[in-house]
Amino acid sequence: MKQYFLNIWETIISLSTGFGITWVHMLNIKKGNVTLQYPEEKWPRPERNIGFNHDDYNVIRSRLTVDMDDCIGCLKCMRACPVDCISIETVKAETRGEDIKDIGHVGITSSGSKKAMVVTRFDIDMTECCYCNLCTYPCPEDCIFMTGGPNADRHPIDYEFSEYDRTDLIYRFAKKGSKEKMEAQMFPKKEKAEA
Repeated sequence: MKQYFLNIWETIISLSTGFGITWVHMLNIKKGNVTLQYPEEKWPRPERNIGFNHDDYNVIRSRLTVDMDDCIGCLKCMRACPVDCISIETVKAETRGEDIKDIGHVGITSSGSKKAMVVTRFDIDMTECCYCNLCTYPCPEDCIFMTGGPNADRHPIDYEFSEYDRTDLIYRFAKKGSKEKMEAQMFPKKEKAEA
C-alpha cells in the first residue's frame, strides 16, 4: 500500500515538473523559435554546391513533367516505369499532321516527326513515383523529363510540391476534352445514329 501512494506522489511530481518547464518556455518564447508553418512559410533555400557542374548533372531527383506537344504516344515511358505510376491512353488518328489541330494537338513534334497517335490520357501519380528517372531515357522525343538540372531551361527545379490532398499529386498532362473531340472526329456517324 505504501508503494502505491509513493507511485502516485512520483507521478504528481513528474507531471508538475514537466508542466513547469513547459510554462517557462511558453513565457519566454520569442518570435522565430517555433515550428515553421510549412507550406505557408518557408526557409530560404541556400545556394547549392554539390561538387560538380549542375548543367552536366542528369539525375536530378525532382518532379516529372511532360511536354505534351512533343508526345507521340509510344508508351515507352509507361513500360519503363518500375512502379507503374504512369498511365497513358492513346487513340490512333485517321490522318497525320495538321488535320488534328482543332482538338488541341499539334500534328508535328519539335523534332519534325509526325504524330500518328493522339494522347487522350497521360497521368503521373507522384505519390507512387520512386524518382528513379528511368522513364526519361527511352522517350524518343525527350518530352518527359525531371525538372531542373540540364532541363532547367525548359522547367526550373521544383522540390517543394507538397499538397494537402494526395489526389492533387496525380498530374494530368493530356489536354482536357481531347478524347471526346477525337472520338467525335473519328466516329461522326456513330453519334448521329445514336441521336
